[in-house]
Amino acid sequence: MTYRCVIIDDEKPARDRIKRLLAAAPDFELAGEAGDADAAVRLVDDVAPDLCFLDVQMPEGSGFDVLKRVRHVPHVIFVTAFDTYAVPAFEVSSVDYLLKPVGRQRFAQALARARDRMGDAESARRVLDQLDELRRSISRGTDEPPVRPDRVSVRRGAAILLIDPREIVWFEAEDTLVFARTDTGRFLVDQTLSDLERQFDRRFFRAHRSCLVNLARVAEIQPAHAGTYIIVCPGAGTVPLSRRQARKLREIFPW
Repeated sequence: MTYRCVIIDDEKPARDRIKRLLAAAPDFELAGEAGDADAAVRLVDDVAPDLCFLDVQMPEGSGFDVLKRVRHVPHVIFVTAFDTYAVPAFEVSSVDYLLKPVGRQRFAQALARARDRMGDAESARRVLDQLDELRRSISRGTDEPPVRPDRVSVRRGAAILLIDPREIVWFEAEDTLVFARTDTGRFLVDQTLSDLERQFDRRFFRAHRSCLVNLARVAEIQPAHAGTYIIVCPGAGTVPLSRRQARKLREIFPW
């Protein structure tokens, strides 16, 4: 399968560097490039690429502004000289976050993640379609919705697995990636923590900024430092509980 991609960066040497690195990946086809935000919006909407290599700071607006303005939203690998935008990049579910100058090995890792993410796009769309159908059924007052998305789509390598959420001990975020932790291992999830929190708002609890823990798997809450705690999930391990979230958890499990 060939993936169409575009390069958006106001510096020509940076665009040329990405093009040279892409030359070693025959399954990625360059469909265009742009040097400012306005041109980037036109390019993305005209070409409808699968993947966009996107700089953050550019004339006429940032890379994040581009993503807000486009009608077609591609998968994104941020390529920037600044490490301060990693968290916002995670919030928009970017595939990866590369710092300039980009090395060949790190670039190859980003392409591997992009292949996995784009290969799972169809499965992810099916899950979202199920969620939309469920919301429409609830709004119509239907007693028995025709479709219920009671599984979580995860990846192990190239395989797509559907896991019962009761088997997931917690969801955790690392940089731009989200994983589901079960008793048997970790699996990559093509959703943000915020999306998962909305989907499982009464079953999973935000223990801290980067973790959603399954309330049914919480066995102990142990004091830690300066008002923080540790949540113990037998068979899986522990996760930290922030001081702010501890106050909210007391509303569910008074102690």
